[in-house]
Amino acid sequence: MKIVKLDRGNFQVKNRWEEGDCVTAQIESHATVSMLKQRISTLVAAHEKWQTMKFKGVELTDSAARLDSIEGLVDGAMVDLYVVAPKEQQDDLGELSDDPDAMHAEEEPLPPMCNDAAMDAELTEEQEDAQNKFKGEASEFLEDGEKAKALEKYTEAIMVGNPNAMLLSKRGELLLKMKRPHAAMADATAALKKNPDSAKALKLRGKAGRFLSMWEQAVADFAKAQAIDYDDDVVDMHKFCTRRKTWYAKTAVRTENAEKQANADAVAAEAAAKKAAAKEAAAAQAAKEKASQERRVAREKAKAEAEASKQQADVQMGGC
Repeated sequence: MKIVKLDRGNFQVKNRWEEGDCVTAQIESHATVSMLKQRISTLVAAHEKWQTMKFKGVELTDSAARLDSIEGLVDGAMVDLYVVAPKEQQDDLGELSDDPDAMHAEEEPLPPMCNDAAMDAELTEEQEDAQNKFKGEASEFLEDGEKAKALEKYTEAIMVGNPNAMLLSKRGELLLKMKRPHAAMADATAALKKNPDSAKALKLRGKAGRFLSMWEQAVADFAKAQAIDYDDDVVDMHKFCTRRKTWYAKTAVRTENAEKQANADAVAAEAAAKKAAAKEAAAAQAAKEKASQERRVAREKAKAEAEASKQQADVQMGGC
């Protein structure tokens, strides 16, 4: 069996046989073409469905045909083998459109946050009153469109201590409106530590992730938020993030597979080059040994002829 073509596609296997090699398959003469393909599949690591066999240029299409029924296919006959694995059908991912709403993580430091001890500290009545006062003032500033002052008041309310998830989420929403998605995400994460089931905080973090192009984070947060409290207003954004996540995930897989295939091809090419070099060296050595043998035979022949001539001359001289 001569391997004319060996293309295993994306299937990575370890096998010694390569294109151009000849494989000896031991099989009974009454076996069928299908049985021969099965035998070959174990030898060259190629599924029988990938195989095409030709004998004297004619394809062996009848899998049920007995080998001894094919004229000329006798012990020692050479069959050509073509192996082509089916190519994986890939979806057309198309081009990913630009995202004009994407934001860069801001350079400003995160707004102040109370420390861990104050985060869960029990507030006195006076502290609760102060916190409520700051929250009310923040709402008034928001109504007047003064976002910076509202942010200051929300921060003062948080720094009183023990802010709930709603307060943290409100400051985060304001930060997102001020195009500070990184800070908004930090507040949303802090809110979720206070209440892991806060749909408001999950949607906030999902939106921040969307604007920071953190698609996996955004999709996960939106999915959980929608399971807790479905909101029609985030459906389109959730779908947008899902499409982006899928595109990048599939692209990453294809890139990884392409790199693996390129590495495998490089290794195969190097192995083929080494094998060819070894064959060439072996052929050169064989030619050298043959030439040496021929010279030795020629010398021995010349020596024998010389000795025969001398003996003949001696005989002739003796006769005289």
